[in-house]
Amino acid sequence: MEKNSSRVDELIQTFIEKHGTEERYMKGLKEKFISWLANADDDEIKHILIELFASFYFYTKIEIKSILHKQLKDALDQADLCSTSILPVSKKNGGASSFDIRGLLKEIVREHEINVGEHTILRNISDMPKDTDTVILFDDISGTGGTVNAFLKEHQDRLRGKEIILNLICVTPNARKEIKEELMKINLKVQLVVEHEYDKVFSKHEFLGETHQESLYKFEEQIWGRSNNNILGYKDSQILIGFSHNIPNNTISSFWYHPDFRGLKKNWNALFKRDTLRSRTKDARKKQNFSIEKKKGRR
Repeated sequence: MEKNSSRVDELIQTFIEKHGTEERYMKGLKEKFISWLANADDDEIKHILIELFASFYFYTKIEIKSILHKQLKDALDQADLCSTSILPVSKKNGGASSFDIRGLLKEIVREHEINVGEHTILRNISDMPKDTDTVILFDDISGTGGTVNAFLKEHQDRLRGKEIILNLICVTPNARKEIKEELMKINLKVQLVVEHEYDKVFSKHEFLGETHQESLYKFEEQIWGRSNNNILGYKDSQILIGFSHNIPNNTISSFWYHPDFRGLKKNWNALFKRDTLRSRTKDARKKQNFSIEKKKGRR
């Protein structure tokens, strides 16, 4: 345990030096980390979580904006601004996302004095003018290809015949493959631009192997229940990244689980809580607001 304590101190110090203390996920990180490790009774699981944290990559808002700026600039170099639309990849249900791409892009345009008008950066594809020739899409990550493919499939008629540039900060090899196959099915020509690609962490980890993966799988089964999609990250994505705005569900779920989720663990000390999409249904909003009021009343 003393060895673990020294390792934790070193990792937390390095993490904070690299990312600073201003991001919301950095607040009280050491205390949260120690409490988080206490979720595991087994020393082997503690060791696995510590080594996985050493491989965790966090994208600060500054880094995200830097990547978006580069991608936006490169995309605009290929397009005629008079017939270009820039917009986020939205989920099919239209739910609000914690990744405010539109807001960040507007910040970037102002800060770098890029000649892009307000009418060019759109909120939804339904706002896209009919005379658009180039569509520049942005999203933070595609872990399985599901959200991207659903968007492209739903709007294929509106997108067909246009130059499409799809910008992602992160992708997995599986998502890249799924997107490529879907594009062939729906016959859309899309230029995919990706800053970083992440494979499954246990496939090439320096210190952790198959037996460690099996141990963590069993541990996360106790969190979610057997055969749950979130074990080791959504659909076994096995990645280890976080963004300043959220933790993707493709990240190994021990890192983002919280008792608010519908798992088996009601007593759990969270490390990086993942924000989920707000429901758009009136009944769900009523239930959510009623729950908040009840919690306030207990104070």
